[in-house]
Amino acid sequence: MAQTSNYRWAVLFASFFAFVAFAFVFQLMPSLVDFVKRDFAINDTEFGLLSTVVMVPGIFIALPFGLVVNKYGFRTLGFLSTILAALGGLITALSPTYTIAILGRVILGIGGAFIIVGTPTLIPQWFPHKESGKAMGVFSANMPVATIIAFPTALILADAYGWRSAFYVGSVAAVIAAVIFLVLVKEGPLKGQQLTAVQWKDAMQAIRTAEVWKASVIWMLFNATAIAFLTFAPTLFETFKGLEPLDARILASVLMYAAAVLVPVFGWVSDKSGKRKSFMIVGGVMLGLALNAASYATGFSLILSVTVLGIAAAMVPPLVMAVTADSLPPHLAGTGFSIVTFCQNIGIAASGPVAGYILQTTGRLDSTFLGISVFSFAAAATALRLKSK
Repeated sequence: MAQTSNYRWAVLFASFFAFVAFAFVFQLMPSLVDFVKRDFAINDTEFGLLSTVVMVPGIFIALPFGLVVNKYGFRTLGFLSTILAALGGLITALSPTYTIAILGRVILGIGGAFIIVGTPTLIPQWFPHKESGKAMGVFSANMPVATIIAFPTALILADAYGWRSAFYVGSVAAVIAAVIFLVLVKEGPLKGQQLTAVQWKDAMQAIRTAEVWKASVIWMLFNATAIAFLTFAPTLFETFKGLEPLDARILASVLMYAAAVLVPVFGWVSDKSGKRKSFMIVGGVMLGLALNAASYATGFSLILSVTVLGIAAAMVPPLVMAVTADSLPPHLAGTGFSIVTFCQNIGIAASGPVAGYILQTTGRLDSTFLGISVFSFAAAATALRLKSK
């Protein structure tokens, strides 16, 4: 049997950092809502599209890429993808019009689609099934960490140097991440097959695996909830709760502070207990309830509601990834994660315009959060159908 080594943690770090670099540029936009809307003279729905259009390329790229990533490996592709993310951030920073800004976000999304599919395929190559929950827990803290850094950083840079400066910083970070990825990453000993393209009959094994699709739908609905909240919560807290701009963004990112700490913990607990399904059900229900509680909470109770959001959000990511990894042999991980990414991108791409439209038409925080919470309750209902414990 192939043996892994401590070098697996270096590969995990490089994969994590590449994802964080992409997610950092992606998550700069919510904190810049007032600056960008004023600069481009756009409404909430158009801003929602600008924020989440990043995920549209992945709808078309994820599945085909999942079929070929095994042939080429992901070291060189990961480097190029992270460079592409940097380019997308740079184009956004330089954009003279809304249309060009959309183009920059789409280019960011093309690089991000490869990163989202490719980076998690490295983990089952280096970590055995008994450690998959722990490893995916660490890896799945990528979006929380990126959001925690991006929200206050974007506002501080925008106030001091203009909103475009945040994207210049993001592009530099992505270039650094790309170099680290190229230096540290290599294919793992658990890959199990030579670097050949996944055969159609093998791909169909992954595509026909019901557990992968169930996990992917849960991931789609979870991301629709989380990204819709993160996109509009800063401006909603500022407008309806009377918070200062920086305070509103820090409060919104409390969701990700809790998730960043607890995602690895829930991954570890899941490995030890052998339970995946129950955590996802509880997480989905808690997420929806906490969202609606936040609509009416003030002061400490508002902070508590957002903290509960973070606890709930931490229950889902490592277990979706672990269920996917556990349901397939390592050489089909790319195909499995491409399905996860395909569904994720649909959820995120739709979340911004949908939440923006609800806010634009109702003008109410409670209606917006209620609409968003429907996604999380649907995720919990889907988790009931999993065969995992």
